[in-house]
Amino acid sequence: MNSHSYPSLKEYKAIKTYLFVIFNRKTFWPFIKCFHTALKKFFIPQFSVKAGFRKTPVVQVDNVLDRTIPFSPRYISIYLDFIHSMARPLSFCISKFNRKQSSEIAVKIINELRNCYETAYDIYAFRMSTTNRPNYRKDRHFRMLHALDPHFMCVPSLHVSLMIMSWILYREIFNSYLEDEKESKFYTQEIFKSAITITETVLYVKQHSVNCIPSAIYMMTEILKGRFILTDAVYFIDNLFSENKEMSDGVKQSIHSYIQILFERFVLENCSEEDWTVPIKRWLTTYKTT
Repeated sequence: MNSHSYPSLKEYKAIKTYLFVIFNRKTFWPFIKCFHTALKKFFIPQFSVKAGFRKTPVVQVDNVLDRTIPFSPRYISIYLDFIHSMARPLSFCISKFNRKQSSEIAVKIINELRNCYETAYDIYAFRMSTTNRPNYRKDRHFRMLHALDPHFMCVPSLHVSLMIMSWILYREIFNSYLEDEKESKFYTQEIFKSAITITETVLYVKQHSVNCIPSAIYMMTEILKGRFILTDAVYFIDNLFSENKEMSDGVKQSIHSYIQILFERFVLENCSEEDWTVPIKRWLTTYKTT
């Protein structure tokens, strides 16, 4: 419990959300469409490239800063918690609001999730990207990860994108549906901290490079245009690794600076482009691993 006696979102079960979505006629078809999009525009294209059926170029996007962060397998369960981390707040909403309101919220979240997959595919269809990840299979979670993720869609990171989407979308939902302002702020902050923690793990478990984060943040300023603004983006970047006691301040500062500079580069280049994807596509065709 906390000072306001609000239960943590971790006390709400994700399974309640999944059952609600599947057995609710208002959410079932949006869910099916989202699932189909994820298969068509995320999983199948990667396996097609891996099998050699598809010839999309794959760019290596490692960066020298990645080596300053040691591989930490203990974070894998947090990394894989990203879907549950979006489902538990919805379980809270289902418990808190009536069925009509809960259905509206669920449809909104599912549609935003689908939009992230759709939008990111504009980049993936142009160039896929990968990083050097350890061939670590001692843990069943890593064995599952290696089996289900060909690891060809790194830039932009959907893991990071979905965490930002979750933070912003639930912030809007809580502000609209919760009457208690303190309660709204409390749960919004809890989701923000979860988003930061899960974003950090993409580097801890070596699923992504530092290059994958700014491209994801930039993409979300387009997907959530006017809702996820520059001050939100800077706040998100500044809070990365703030709780990490193992990394030196110098390493943290180097990573923050790199992410900030590359993010700003994408934003500034976009000012002279009609298509928001051009800055990332240009970067993918010119980047050399360091």
